[in-house]
Amino acid sequence: MKTRFKLFTLVIFCATNLFAQSQKINYKKTPSGLEYSIIKKGTGEKTKKGYRIHVNFTTRINPDSVFDSNLSSGKPYTFILGQEEVLKGWEEGISLLSVGDSAQFRIPPSLAYGEKKIGSIPANTTLLLAVKVVKIEQAFYNLVGKDTVFFPSGLKKILISPGKGEIAKPYNEVTMQFTGYVLNKKGYKRVFQSSLTNSTFAIFQLGTGRMVKGLDEGIGTMKVGEKATFVIPPNLGFGKEDSGIIPGNSTVYFDIELLNSDNPFFHPINNDTIFGKNGIKILPVLKQEGKRISSEDVVLFDYIGYFIDSLNHPIIFDKSIERGESAVLRPGSQGLFPGLGEGLTYLTNGEKAIIYVPAKLAFGNRGKGIIPPNKALIYDVHIMKTQPYPFFDVSGLDTVKSTSGLKYIQVRKGSGIPIDTGSNISVAYTGYVIDSLGIRKIFDSSRESHKNLEFVLGKGKVIKGFDEGLKGMCLGEGRKLIIPYSLAYGEKGIPDAGIPEKTVLYFDVELLEIKKILQK
Repeated sequence: MKTRFKLFTLVIFCATNLFAQSQKINYKKTPSGLEYSIIKKGTGEKTKKGYRIHVNFTTRINPDSVFDSNLSSGKPYTFILGQEEVLKGWEEGISLLSVGDSAQFRIPPSLAYGEKKIGSIPANTTLLLAVKVVKIEQAFYNLVGKDTVFFPSGLKKILISPGKGEIAKPYNEVTMQFTGYVLNKKGYKRVFQSSLTNSTFAIFQLGTGRMVKGLDEGIGTMKVGEKATFVIPPNLGFGKEDSGIIPGNSTVYFDIELLNSDNPFFHPINNDTIFGKNGIKILPVLKQEGKRISSEDVVLFDYIGYFIDSLNHPIIFDKSIERGESAVLRPGSQGLFPGLGEGLTYLTNGEKAIIYVPAKLAFGNRGKGIIPPNKALIYDVHIMKTQPYPFFDVSGLDTVKSTSGLKYIQVRKGSGIPIDTGSNISVAYTGYVIDSLGIRKIFDSSRESHKNLEFVLGKGKVIKGFDEGLKGMCLGEGRKLIIPYSLAYGEKGIPDAGIPEKTVLYFDVELLEIKKILQK
């Protein structure tokens, strides 16, 4: 942190020193009144209108007062030259530079904020700008001399350069670079969305209505590698209402480069279908040797979730790549993937499969999001890694027994004052039962819901055995509680919650926070 602070201070000091010596700098003056001096000449190409310009800058209203700067952000400031996104003095000044140039400008009020007082900037202020051009890139396709194709729908396509790959197919996933823009009343382009601003790309399933109609139609005419601009009328775009910076009834433009068109769905290796319980079906795609996944394993997997619409087309509703990471699921817990857990228990580490989940195990007659009611769900899954659930290891540790029948095992020591009745605490826990075969079955876990349990100890907010078992714990301590049914849910249990009658409960508990300790 100290190094970063010194570096920032050094940058500001250098900028300050530069401005302090401004009287010694020989400025050139343009007819508009802009004064400029090239401090250091770069070797890159000249800036151009319609290009996205990346700069580092510091603006001052006098040599000793920084008004604005991007230097502390660590990222260049970007804007599109020639589109009135910045002050007139910026537009004119930057247009004089090339990539790598460092320059200083004196921007007169007529090219800055004029006679208006803006925040801390007085009226009729001359701005001092120190700037370096870091990079430039074309922001929009050049449409001059390009052929236009007119479609019956009203869509227009301007071909920039042809592609050599296959044509994009409906229901494939298309990968593309894009810039969407609209023209303002002065005819300047205003970007409302672009994959280029963060150097990434967009992935869509074609033909499903996820994009505006005109874009869905237009991309369906492209070949992989092709570049084109689509001119989309309001009825195929954003309609009559305002949408962000897009006014109602606007024609919008999309510059598109189609990078890929791919069928993302798995194909089974044969008709060797595995029929699970409750209507679950598993179609193997890639088989591996190994132990089958347990309902209490933790599974890391990639997936695409989809359903089949009324026209027999696959419609993707979710996938791990859109979440930015592989999914994690304990098959014994439904979590975000209802019905999927059982299907995973028929697979092994490294396998790929198609898992069919009937509607009754998914979202039933409710549906969810774009999933209609009474729709079966299909998951293409690739098992990346499996590992046993991290239950507390109590091997070789002593068991403490109480007169009530409660038992506990200290797994990890804590520190500080022990808690007692009246302490306001936060704990993480996993509750489970052990069946007749010795298999642990989790019925509740704050670790999976990502919501710790907060309560006041000894006030009847939890079962008796849980209350008793936590007394005397210190901050950071971990215990395994063994609670007889008489201190839990009694002889009847809660079968619907996975707790049979007359069942001993086990809890792996960690004391995370003490908000208040009862003062005796």
